[in-house]
Amino acid sequence: MIETIREMLSGILGREMPPLTPQTPFEDLPGWDSVVHLSILMEAERRFGLSLTAAQMIGMKTVGDLLALLEAKP
Repeated sequence: MIETIREMLSGILGREMPPLTPQTPFEDLPGWDSVVHLSILMEAERRFGLSLTAAQMIGMKTVGDLLALLEAKP
């Protein structure tokens, strides 16, 4: 699943992503800013069928945060 997230991030940011771990903060990604962060969350909702709450969006700081939501998805 982490490779799928890496591919999604590469597409959004328009560049190859370094290897990711669950501890990787989104803000450490090359090209990240707050607008890109929103794009990441919107694409995750679309691609993985998520419906994120405002609290989940605010708390989404790392790749592991996104992985945890995906793993908990029914």
